[in-house]
Amino acid sequence: MTDEIRRGAIPQASYQEQQLPEYDDNPLISALPPIPGFQEVVAQLQVLPAFDPQEALLDGRVRAHAIARLLHGFFQPLTHHLELEGKISLMIRQGYIGRNPANGAWYTHLQNGYRRVEAEDLDAAVYQSVSSTASSLSLFGCSGCGKTRTLERILGMYPQALYHPEYNITQLTYLKVDCPIDGDLDELCLSFFNQVDRVLGTHYSRSHGRKKLGTKRLLASMCQIANLHALGVLIIDEVQNLNEARSGGAEKMHNFFVSLVNTIGVPIIQVGTHRASKFFQRTFRAARRISGLGSIRWDRLPRDEHWTRLLKRLWKYQWLREAAPLDEELEATMYELTQGVMDIVVKLFVLGQIRAIVTGVERITAPLLRKVFEDEFKPVHPMLAALRSGRPELVAKYDDLLMPEIEGRLISLSRSLDRVVPPKSLSPPADGKAKKLASLLEAIEIPLDITIPMADELVADHPSLPLATLVHKATAYLAQDRPKAPTISKVKRTEWGRLPQSDLRRLYADGPKGAVYDSFKKAGLVFDLQELLEKAG
Repeated sequence: MTDEIRRGAIPQASYQEQQLPEYDDNPLISALPPIPGFQEVVAQLQVLPAFDPQEALLDGRVRAHAIARLLHGFFQPLTHHLELEGKISLMIRQGYIGRNPANGAWYTHLQNGYRRVEAEDLDAAVYQSVSSTASSLSLFGCSGCGKTRTLERILGMYPQALYHPEYNITQLTYLKVDCPIDGDLDELCLSFFNQVDRVLGTHYSRSHGRKKLGTKRLLASMCQIANLHALGVLIIDEVQNLNEARSGGAEKMHNFFVSLVNTIGVPIIQVGTHRASKFFQRTFRAARRISGLGSIRWDRLPRDEHWTRLLKRLWKYQWLREAAPLDEELEATMYELTQGVMDIVVKLFVLGQIRAIVTGVERITAPLLRKVFEDEFKPVHPMLAALRSGRPELVAKYDDLLMPEIEGRLISLSRSLDRVVPPKSLSPPADGKAKKLASLLEAIEIPLDITIPMADELVADHPSLPLATLVHKATAYLAQDRPKAPTISKVKRTEWGRLPQSDLRRLYADGPKGAVYDSFKKAGLVFDLQELLEKAG
């Protein structure tokens, strides 16, 4: 019993009735969640950020934090994501058929495993009749196309560890191991032991993870621990980091992965860039079972209806005050710049919004996107240029996308917001009276960003005053805030009749005596409040 089980961190298995008899009689499968339907898969994989349109009225610095939600809070499953989920679901369950503890198959695998550790030979066995029902899958694609993120979402649908008291098995449903940079098979084994210890609270890195034991012993121990904990699927990510020279060549690596699947019975998924496919494909073609469920290639999204649908969903999450809808020009610009690489799509959209706030335009435009791409995405320009060319020999030169450090750019751009004069807070009017007052003020050409908060404040402070009085208070308040009027030239009263027609003194002098109000009204200088009130009513 591991430390994690003693602390209750690993839940006990709860068995559910399965739809297939071969699954129902296997505790390792019965403890898994039921096979989900299509809509349930979409709902479980989808991640959408919290969004309130009123947040667009917040200060720019606050909005920068809200926009950052998109970086880790947006995932829209597409057809190829659902295809991968279906294959992983099949791999896990089919792999457990040949390792059923209820019929003794799991114990047979363990006995063979002990023999392999002793002999330091993955081909050694006590029982030769044991068959494997495991298969494998290869997933290759350029960096940024969503391989790792999708795997994390799919694996999150399963409990990673379960304890079966009746069989004294601590089941590992899945384990994901990242290949060390420029690593060999020894380092891959050490990474495996460390990951198992992290999840189960075991100490295999001390008891089995000593590099001086040699590659053969490490590989045999890794296989045995995978079977001891009924590992459902092993995901080896960044396999392009495996060094052929240090690992003994592609043939040796190939033999190890074949043994994991065909001999040990553990399903395996190799994930990497196109560089990894080069040395795996040379030998995998001769061993079909190592790619039993095929080799999947993920690249940029094609510019089709799925791309448009995805971009429309993303475009809804704008924290800009003049948010523009997605049109054909913006869609074409986004694809031209990003070439459908999803990681770049989201990051360009995020940085584009922040640039729009910093510059004060408060909307995303095609020229703004191009400027952000030019300034912030220089590391990926060569790769994306190769993708635009459509020439495989050019794409092959750029195996990995060196993505910009988005968090650092967010901080840098957010600092620029300190130099932006924050506009007055725009909040919706509190009630109907405030709305009418705001409409009246807007009709006399007072800017909307002033009318709304002013109407709220005046109605809240003077709820019983009529609208005409509130308008007078508003205009009086604005008059106080206006810059000081220029000094009026001193002219004798007897000379007012020679002043320009627009001068108030000229109007006074030319008008009938005692009727200055009528003269001002006729000249359009007196505002008719009654007419406005009738319109608002």
